[in-house]
Amino acid sequence: MADDNYMWSNPDRDRGVLTPDDRKFLLGQTDYKNPQSARRRRARIRQRVTDALLDFHLLCELEDRDRDQIFDRESADLGIGFSGAYSFLYDGLVRYWDDYEHVDMNLIVYIEQAIQKADFNRGYRTEFTMDLERDKLADPRQIFQRAKEQGYQSLTWPELEYIWESTEVNADEFARFLSNMLGEDIDARQIRLERNLTGK
Repeated sequence: MADDNYMWSNPDRDRGVLTPDDRKFLLGQTDYKNPQSARRRRARIRQRVTDALLDFHLLCELEDRDRDQIFDRESADLGIGFSGAYSFLYDGLVRYWDDYEHVDMNLIVYIEQAIQKADFNRGYRTEFTMDLERDKLADPRQIFQRAKEQGYQSLTWPELEYIWESTEVNADEFARFLSNMLGEDIDARQIRLERNLTGK
């Protein structure tokens, strides 16, 4: 059930991968005067995250009745959790491999296996295809500087998408620009929501 005690930004909710103190540290609510204390905190977080990733293989054995209760449709925070999990795992895959050829190959294999296994358990056979396109962006500082000096109209579509997700740009101002450009009403609240989902 949806419950304010389980909001993602509430550091005092029950321990998960992170402890309440870990969350306060990552949210910038803890000021360590001793740098060694901060290093120890980061080391503990790294170890717990590593152990949690390995535990996901064991979680495949979790019974359906338990999974049904975890993935309760009324839990509004799960959407933020899904988005953060996929983003974190993809970023980890990029860091694990030095080239996108291996990143893409492994990403496709992992996602295909996950979808096919889950669907098979539900009585489906699934064919999976995926296409990826990447556009190299300019340095973010250059994008923001150009937007400031020349206006949003000077940006490419990939740069506008980057601006959409960045808290460096005022959501209300950006929504007004997009509304005028596209001829449709863009809600600044949607921009803020997606920024929360991506953790930016």
